[in-house]
Amino acid sequence: MSTHNNSAPRILLIPGAWMGGWIWEPTVDQLRAQGLEAASLTLDGLEPGAVAHHVGSVRLEKHVTQVANVILEWPDQSVVLVGHSYSGIVVGHVADRLPDRVISSIHFDSFLPVNGRSLIDDWGSDPAERARERSDIENGTGYPFHWAPPPRQALELEPGLIPQDREFLLERFTPHPGHTVLDPARLDHPVTQQKALFVASAATNIPAVLRTPDAATWDIRIMDSGHWPMLERPRDVIELITELVESLD
Repeated sequence: MSTHNNSAPRILLIPGAWMGGWIWEPTVDQLRAQGLEAASLTLDGLEPGAVAHHVGSVRLEKHVTQVANVILEWPDQSVVLVGHSYSGIVVGHVADRLPDRVISSIHFDSFLPVNGRSLIDDWGSDPAERARERSDIENGTGYPFHWAPPPRQALELEPGLIPQDREFLLERFTPHPGHTVLDPARLDHPVTQQKALFVASAATNIPAVLRTPDAATWDIRIMDSGHWPMLERPRDVIELITELVESLD
């Protein structure tokens, strides 16, 4: 446990691309019902009705600073960060900057920061797919540097989502600030040196950076789910977060 205090750490859940804090609200409610301090937030540019030119101007550094500032507003309290998909990049940066405050992290199917590389550098299955995605982001859909959310057809390929889940996401998705997935990571230490739990929806989704002996401080699990485990397997997600927090006692 951190030297800051003798209480359980606060849990801060960060949403992935195209989503706001709403994606984690049911999880937050359940964690609070168990007596844990938990909160989620909406990253800059992902608020409902965000102004288009602002969305296109937000950089990765803004998201990292936003989360770090929230933690710094909680004096002398240890924090466990929870990331999902895109927000693993943000969580990895914040844990790197505030190692005395972020005592552990848990990632659900996250992208992880690698110094000098962007999220898009690890997107898709081949260079041509990455180039197409980068071009789509740079040109946007009506606005430059808007990363369009997945269409209905893509969500229908997620077998773990029930129809209500798909409608829930489609009604709330918002364009994601494109620069944040194009900006390269800037870390003081490799992410493999952090203390964290990575939960992959399949063995093939374990990031390459964790497939090395350098990642000895990481606990890696496989959860048989799709890309939105907080919707598909909410109880398992809550149990894993609770297990991690209890292991820090």
